[in-house]
Amino acid sequence: MLKVIIFIHIIFVCFFSTKSFSYNSSSYLIANTAMMLYDYEKAKNHYNLDEINNFNSNDLVKKLIAHVISGELHSANLISKELINIDFKNQEAWLVYLVYAKNNNNYKAFTEFEAKRTNQDFKVLDYVFYKNSDLKQSNIEISKSIFDIINSSTSNKFNDIFNYEFLLFYLSLCIELDPSFDEAYFYIAQLYQRLGNYNFAEKFYNKINTKHFLFIEGQKFIALNKKEENNFVDAESDLLFLLKNYPDKKELLISIGDLYRTTKNYKKAILYYSKILNKPEITQDMKWQLLYMRGICYERINNWESAESDFLQSLKIKPDSPQVLNYLAYGWLERNIKINESLKMLVKAHNQYPDSYYILDSLAWGYFKINNLDKASSLMEEVLFMAPWEAISLDHLGDIYFAMGRKREAYYMWKQAKDLATHEDNIIESVLSKIEKYESG
Repeated sequence: MLKVIIFIHIIFVCFFSTKSFSYNSSSYLIANTAMMLYDYEKAKNHYNLDEINNFNSNDLVKKLIAHVISGELHSANLISKELINIDFKNQEAWLVYLVYAKNNNNYKAFTEFEAKRTNQDFKVLDYVFYKNSDLKQSNIEISKSIFDIINSSTSNKFNDIFNYEFLLFYLSLCIELDPSFDEAYFYIAQLYQRLGNYNFAEKFYNKINTKHFLFIEGQKFIALNKKEENNFVDAESDLLFLLKNYPDKKELLISIGDLYRTTKNYKKAILYYSKILNKPEITQDMKWQLLYMRGICYERINNWESAESDFLQSLKIKPDSPQVLNYLAYGWLERNIKINESLKMLVKAHNQYPDSYYILDSLAWGYFKINNLDKASSLMEEVLFMAPWEAISLDHLGDIYFAMGRKREAYYMWKQAKDLATHEDNIIESVLSKIEKYESG
């Protein structure tokens, strides 16, 4: 694993070490803008226009990436040759050059590489193409070696360094070597999904073989992405169709339940969560989460008794879950019951998840409930430092200030809460009532 991490570092140095200069041509500017927007087809087309010439090595790398991701490996190979001529150490260029050669059974390219490299260190290329100094014969094996590098970069928290361009570039080369590499198609689709390019995501999800274990997962994401595009009807229809064809897939039941929960169809969500919870083969790790989600739905339809039961059952399975501790404790605080027990639970949740302003808000509210106003105000002010847009927290701080006799500051907090509150916050009427009472003296 350490060797692969070293390889990744080398890629980073090679990728970003060359200096660039800008051209005045509109095509060059459009191409670079398209690269930043992950529109590689557009970037490729504009980089190819005759008005752009005299590329330096950094610009050639961008042009190379655009062609590889667009599936234009023949053109990318020509670019790689040009790049190698002006930057012999560029491993991206060599990688494309050798992948293209391997695809075309051109072993002279490897002889050329081995003759020219002399004492140059090309650890990435050695890892990808060679095993014990012998050239790997299988394209599938080479493709998997490239995929290993990608997996290492993402599993070792390299996300701040390795952007989507890098990942898409290497994944595209995986597919050039092995067009049946379903994991690579899935990974590419996931990247486009994160970028919000759902059409491209769907395109690559649909390339996954129907017999592969990732096929259903891909089809599920196609449906869920339609929800992200505010197309709930098609998302629901697609998921129900999948469930009809794969009735034993628990993840589909969960996804349908999640779809209904996130679109506030809480009764339908409860129905599907309950179907899964009734299955005898469900794991404990899955069960505590489902009980938590179903509990949220019960709470949203004002069935606190059922919500409380689900939260308590969830905590029996996973007693230290900060999310469940917070939700149950806050529910008790709002009903003015079990205050001291709620505080203990919230302290425990906060210690496990100190960066959650939701939990910190609940903890501050707990101190307010026992009239420890100094502690409550201090913690709630910290919440608003972390999340100044939180209307509920502004409302809470207003109540705390009012109880402390700081009525003008309370009024100011309530006014901000009113301006920022949404219908989902369910505080607008209460805040307006407090504002009116203050203004009437």
